[in-house]
Amino acid sequence: AENYVRERLDSGGRIMGFGHRVYRAIDPRSVHLQEDAKALGERKGEPKWFSILQNVIEAMEPYRRRGIYQNVDFFSGTIYYLLGIPDDLFISIFAMGRIPGWTAQVVEQFENNILLRPRLLYTGEMDVPYVPIGERG
Repeated sequence: AENYVRERLDSGGRIMGFGHRVYRAIDPRSVHLQEDAKALGERKGEPKWFSILQNVIEAMEPYRRRGIYQNVDFFSGTIYYLLGIPDDLFISIFAMGRIPGWTAQVVEQFENNILLRPRLLYTGEMDVPYVPIGERG
């Protein structure tokens, strides 16, 4: 894990599941997911996945002084895998957890007539009626 982390970061890459745009501390949710990932791996007889994640956390230790800690997504992929969820659904599941926050941001923007993150300007149509999936063309 140490070589992977060093090579990835030295080449300008990122380690997925680490860091946050705003927060510079460990995500308290990741602490709970860490416990869940360990317990689930043991229960499923596949503790190697948790061991790999722990090695990555240790390899990332020097970067904590820059505020780069594991985030809520770090353990999620392993948990989804151990639950038997197909990996092509992982991104959709990650996004589902963010929808309430995205929605709250949009509501705040409209109510306060401000952009909280100008790079996230919605350019789609407004007031479009909902069409059930079965009726879509």
